[in-house]
Amino acid sequence: MKSAPFVENVELRVLIHGYTGHKDYSPNMELRPAFLDYNDINIISVDWSPLARPPCYVQAAVNTDVVGQCTAKFLASLFTVRPDVVSCNNTHVIGFSLGAHVAGGTGKYLQELGCKLGWISGLDPALPLFSEIGAKPEYTLDSTDADFVDVIHTNVGWKGQFGPEGHADFYITNGYAQPGCVANSSCDHVRAVEIYSESISSSTGFYGAPCGLYIKSFLFGFVRQVCVMSSSDVDKYILVGLHVPHEESKYKKFLKFRKGQNILNSEAREINKHLLQVLHCITSRRSRVSLSEVKGQAHNESQVKTINDLYITTSCIDPPIVCPHRRIQFFLYTRRTQKTPELIDTTNEESLYRSQFNPSHQTKIIIHGFQGGRNLSPSTDLRDAYFKRGNYNIIIVDYGSLVRLPCLSQMQWSPGFCAQCIAQLVYYLSQHPRGVQPETLHLMGYSIGAHIAGLTANYLEGAKLGRITGLDPTIIFYMGQNRSHDLDSSDAHFVDVIHTGAGILGQWGPNGHADFYVNGGTSQPGCLSTSLIKTLSCDHTKVTPYFIESINSKNGFWAVPCTNRISYNLGLCNPSSDKEYVLMGEHVSHKYLFI
Repeated sequence: MKSAPFVENVELRVLIHGYTGHKDYSPNMELRPAFLDYNDINIISVDWSPLARPPCYVQAAVNTDVVGQCTAKFLASLFTVRPDVVSCNNTHVIGFSLGAHVAGGTGKYLQELGCKLGWISGLDPALPLFSEIGAKPEYTLDSTDADFVDVIHTNVGWKGQFGPEGHADFYITNGYAQPGCVANSSCDHVRAVEIYSESISSSTGFYGAPCGLYIKSFLFGFVRQVCVMSSSDVDKYILVGLHVPHEESKYKKFLKFRKGQNILNSEAREINKHLLQVLHCITSRRSRVSLSEVKGQAHNESQVKTINDLYITTSCIDPPIVCPHRRIQFFLYTRRTQKTPELIDTTNEESLYRSQFNPSHQTKIIIHGFQGGRNLSPSTDLRDAYFKRGNYNIIIVDYGSLVRLPCLSQMQWSPGFCAQCIAQLVYYLSQHPRGVQPETLHLMGYSIGAHIAGLTANYLEGAKLGRITGLDPTIIFYMGQNRSHDLDSSDAHFVDVIHTGAGILGQWGPNGHADFYVNGGTSQPGCLSTSLIKTLSCDHTKVTPYFIESINSKNGFWAVPCTNRISYNLGLCNPSSDKEYVLMGEHVSHKYLFI
């Protein structure tokens, strides 16, 4: 540090890449030459590529906190060793995507060390795992991380956050659908870097109009803006990018570009499927970076030696990872054994003989979702509703330890493993003298359980399941272009799907032969809350009460066929006669291809 050839009396710019990046990747390859062509400047590129490699996005997101600590430690040492050329208040940290959250973490940890950064710029801060859905404020970029924080949004709601994160949040063309980026969220996402790069030496610049009201509404699928300005308001326009004014008094809560327009229309919602392409990360391979001297560490510093030490947890699933596995269990419930379920051992023929399983009764296999279990809803409510109606064999798949915190990394591959074990159960039932054939089985899965039901079909050779019901199949971990792991109509003779949280926590589909979009697929009655997370979670979970009620309802829930969502939004799906209405839920007709 002492011998480094720093330029005196200039600002220090620190550039931090995002997921899959490195020192020569965005924002480095755009910003570094632009800054150096503009004037003499000190630039430091943070390279944390060993911790941000594909396909392990989840680990990369978790690692942002550690990288922020390491960057803060480095900068604190630099300020101490070279006070002649750099200081905390003349340092500008610029982070793209996940790098924006690293920048925020750097600012937070530097404050614990006694200094506050002068400026942080967040370029389309990453949304996945950093949204209001479960993210802790201390892990995300916000306005307290530096004396001035400006944020540029170009891919809101897909790869980028809604915000606001800073003192000034700029929404380029309303934060999404950038010119020249047709149905390409990656293009929209990186446009924040390109705009910032051009702003450095542009003679024209990019200008934003102050906006005091920016109404986010997932519930209605769009964002309304009331920020139209006239030519007489030209003095109120504000430069975006490097030359943004830092006077906080200039800013209201939001800044926007252009006249307000729908932000989450049906076409844009479809792009949501490409939000996060997480592949299989069976083994977490983090670089071994020393952390023993990082101050402000929440853990005991004497015990923290590597990044892995920060994330040691009890094993979510113990080896060998083969079926059957003790963490994936099958509990049989019948009317006689509602309070005392029987564990089915697929390796023991006597297990089914000793049970109350009755091959003359319908068999339902229920697969819960994230953080679920056999004694949690919807497992409990579904079996109670069925037993109120009649005699059934209800088999609850309990794989709860595979899909709960802190096992997010295993969420990427454990559904496939769970599906293999369920396929083993299906095979066991089909070969047992007292069993039943796959064509008679009805599998139903909620959230990630819906995809597990679909994956089960992939492991059945020479047989096909009778029916699969998907209850708001999750979009989390199922957003890429590769749909081979998703529930679809080829997975059973009949696949019906109910959507209640589509586009946010649930998929838009279509996934089955019949896809039902209750109240348009989102914005369920009774779910409006002052908390966005409570509202979205309520929409997602509301699917199970609908299906449960359909089991014994005398009135039922009726739907009208509609070719697509655009037709629905335009009000073009009115039935010409009562005969067109279709019953949704347990008693759905199997003759409709799309609803």
